[in-house]
Amino acid sequence: MRAIILFIILSLGVTITVMAQSNESRKTTSERTTMVLEGRVVSDKRKPVSGVNIEGPMGRYATTDLQGYFKIPANLGDEIIIRRSDFETVYYTIRSNDKVEIQVIDDLSQKDRLKSLSYEVLMDSAQVYLKKDAQKTADFIIAALSNNPNGIGAVKEAKAYEKLGDLYLFNKQADLAITNYRAAIKSQNTAQRQLKLAQSLQSNGNYQEAIKTLEALTANQKSKKSSSNRSTGLTNQQLVTAYTALGNAYEKTNNTQAALKNHQVALQTAQTNNLTTLLPQLNTNIANIYNSTGQVSTAESYYSDAIQDSKNEGIISNVVTQSATADFYNSNQQYDKEIALRKKNIELIDKASTAKRKATVTNLEAPSSSNIIEMEDTIMEDLEVGALIDIPVDNVTTTYSKQKEQLKIAEAYKATNNFVEAIASFESSFKEASLNNDLETKKEAARNLYKLYRTNGNTAKSLKYNEIYIETVDRLYEQKEQEIALNTRKAQELVNRQTRILTLEKDRELTENRITLINTERELTQQVNNRQRWIIYSLIALSLLLITLAYFMWRNNKQQRINNHLLALKSLRSQMNPHFIFNALNSVNSYIAMNNERAANKYLADFSKLMRSVLENSELDFIPLPKEIELLGLYLKLEHERFKNKFDYDLIIDPRLENTSLQVPPMLLQPIIENAVWHGLRYKDEKGFLKVAFAKAENEIIVTITDNGIGRAKSKKLKTEHQKKRESKGLGNVMNRVALLNELHDCQIDLIVNDAGLSPDIGTEVTVKMTYSN
Repeated sequence: MRAIILFIILSLGVTITVMAQSNESRKTTSERTTMVLEGRVVSDKRKPVSGVNIEGPMGRYATTDLQGYFKIPANLGDEIIIRRSDFETVYYTIRSNDKVEIQVIDDLSQKDRLKSLSYEVLMDSAQVYLKKDAQKTADFIIAALSNNPNGIGAVKEAKAYEKLGDLYLFNKQADLAITNYRAAIKSQNTAQRQLKLAQSLQSNGNYQEAIKTLEALTANQKSKKSSSNRSTGLTNQQLVTAYTALGNAYEKTNNTQAALKNHQVALQTAQTNNLTTLLPQLNTNIANIYNSTGQVSTAESYYSDAIQDSKNEGIISNVVTQSATADFYNSNQQYDKEIALRKKNIELIDKASTAKRKATVTNLEAPSSSNIIEMEDTIMEDLEVGALIDIPVDNVTTTYSKQKEQLKIAEAYKATNNFVEAIASFESSFKEASLNNDLETKKEAARNLYKLYRTNGNTAKSLKYNEIYIETVDRLYEQKEQEIALNTRKAQELVNRQTRILTLEKDRELTENRITLINTERELTQQVNNRQRWIIYSLIALSLLLITLAYFMWRNNKQQRINNHLLALKSLRSQMNPHFIFNALNSVNSYIAMNNERAANKYLADFSKLMRSVLENSELDFIPLPKEIELLGLYLKLEHERFKNKFDYDLIIDPRLENTSLQVPPMLLQPIIENAVWHGLRYKDEKGFLKVAFAKAENEIIVTITDNGIGRAKSKKLKTEHQKKRESKGLGNVMNRVALLNELHDCQIDLIVNDAGLSPDIGTEVTVKMTYSN
């Protein structure tokens, strides 16, 4: 009995002492600092900035000297504020004891810089900073919307508002996200934006609106698939996200049957389309519903499937799934199974930590803990979980770490009254949390150790952990206050920027109304002025009448000359076409005369193709160069078929002329090639050669037609009177066409005829130069 009374007295003394220490600790915690932060403030041009206000928590204050340096007492994790009236306020969180250099940007130069950037650059910058700096992201998007409000267009405007919605949803301001997604849909409605709107409605607690939007979206998806329309709007992965969000919304409204149905459709869709990265979370969603309805065995089978699928998707997926399954076992008091899974998770987290140290892989959720794996797209393939991010559950982020798993193991041991293992696990969790500055876990571990040691009668350790618990609570309280202040400030800044956007819209409406009013006033003023000036206009009209008549007479004369030139050009073309057709038909006649029906048919087919193209182009003054080359190639092929024993040919095209858009006169070169064949090569005793080369100079096309025939002088002697007339007509037409084209179309075509060799009887070379403007 005395021992009991003594223990009660001792406990009361301890409690009084602890309370006194707690009060004293609360008074001094805010004033305690662990370091002196040294830093420097510089401008965007790296020049020192003096007289800057440096503010820390609990009234700590400093200013920069002439060289921009400052010193301020601080703790790790504190946020200091760097402000001056002429630049944007900077909020800096202390991460280490090292000296820091903080760069500030002048407000005016920042605004000028944003105004000078294009819409595309601003939107790309917003994407880069989306998950890093909410304020910068908002500023980039606002600049994209305001730099050219009249010329931005509906599509770009929709993209900008959608990006704003992404920003607010990421920062858990669903109401603002809803506003901007609706603005985006108003400018351009897409299935993806409807899905994002539904997700933001769900995050904001507007479950019925979210269900209505998602039901319409999924129904539209089904109708598009049933009509064999491949353009379904949503990708398969987005469709899974839609069904999952719909299931979550029904779950929130206690419609378990509808929730289960949609989660099962999401799972089936993912399995059908081989979206394996989504399977663990989808199976877990279904298992959670079965567990909530008391169907424990069915839930356990889905959890098992989720774990099996997660093993194929990497460490993070496995850790997340096993942790959810362990929570399930805990809720059903199956502590042995829970402990086994959490121990496996600790092994996986240790493995991930080792991989992180080797490969510098980023953490999963909490940057302050070296043993926490962070869900990010940049981690190595073994830790890939990008798909899980697309299936958020109530927009809640869960942290997985070694110390937290150890804490839950300890709680499971405690629930089974295995106090020895519970104390050992709480100690491990406490030690790990202390190493990684995880105050929340450290607090829970210290609280449990305090109670367990008190139950076991170990007063010294109970007191020790009680003191640690109280100190940790104070530190956690201070940390939470800073986080709340930080989040409040960030939220307020985002709200301010949203207000700026709404102001932009109002300004745009006012501007449009002002423009309408100005236009109306201008029309009225113009009507009055027109009535007053009609006499003056009449006098001016009368004065200009003679000049106008003279001008029309001059223009009619000029048009008449042009029409005469066009008529002459058309006449020349009409003379050349029958000339060419006549010669081609002679070739067909030669094959028929030789009873070579197959060759005649083949020749006639090529001839028909050539004739079709010739007739199509007969009314045109210019055709594309590749088309002209094709026609000449076909003509050379036909002539070579007729005179195989007389000559070979080579058609050389400069690669720079392939696929060119340059225009040339049609059938200008064909008569020159025809003369080379008929009057130069045909009369040669041995087999001759014809080369047609197209070359490109700086701003001209040079066509060289060279044959090694009998030459112009010898050919002239062999001609009959009838042939001489034909040649003069053919070459005369070419020369006349060149002259008319040069005059009519203001172009420059030169035709030069020379002997190919040193003596007049060794071939002919014709050069055609067509100069074009750049």
